[in-house]
Amino acid sequence: MLSQEHDFEEFKSQCVTHLMSLQPEFMKLYDIDSYDEWFYDHGVGAFHFKSDNERNLYFKYVDVGSFSTKDNTWKWAWDNITTPKHVSRSLEKVKAFGLENDFEQLIEGLFEGDEYTGWEMTAISAKLLNAIGSYRIPHDHLFMYFIFTNELTQAEYNDLKNKYIDCETHVSDRVAFVCQHLISNKSIGFHEAFDSHPSFDPDGDYQAWCDECEKIRLRDGEWTDNAMAFADIKVVCNQCYFEIKDRNQRD
Repeated sequence: MLSQEHDFEEFKSQCVTHLMSLQPEFMKLYDIDSYDEWFYDHGVGAFHFKSDNERNLYFKYVDVGSFSTKDNTWKWAWDNITTPKHVSRSLEKVKAFGLENDFEQLIEGLFEGDEYTGWEMTAISAKLLNAIGSYRIPHDHLFMYFIFTNELTQAEYNDLKNKYIDCETHVSDRVAFVCQHLISNKSIGFHEAFDSHPSFDPDGDYQAWCDECEKIRLRDGEWTDNAMAFADIKVVCNQCYFEIKDRNQRD
């Protein structure tokens, strides 16, 4: 717990000072102002700066939230149902810090603020999540705030796009793979290639199969053509994966 002398206002001020030092260095290092266009892709969580002479710059980002100039309110991205969870998942650390220290503005999804609130919440997030820089964009009556966690090469950006899937239920998230039997059944067992958790961002893709698929895999000694044909693997998003897991795990 932070001591009483380090209250929220003081902590917030420290974070703003940190961002005010960090941001000019970031803008200069990557020559951000030399780019003519920007795009953000919630589908993969990548921000793209593009110049007229075909220079490209990519960053992995966290969607921090938005400030409404119409209502003078701040809304954390984790509280926005239209924001894919994978671009705001890192904010769980910010919220946990708020709970630990009883900082209401880090816990409440929506609250009243002023023209400085967006940058203040962004500064706190940047500090706690070790961001390399931040960015604000206009969107109708909103200002949307992002922090960048790392630069992406062109190859890394292309690989990232291949790891995500558009989902009719959950908009977009990482791809995952399950056997055909898990899709529409329940309580038929759930075996995984490695342990999974909603807060993890694994290097590999989640993979799971039911009890019957596991019996055939063990009988054949590996994933043979016969075992793969029986499993008939389907592609789902990560959020669907964990819903399927909850539905099929045995007590």
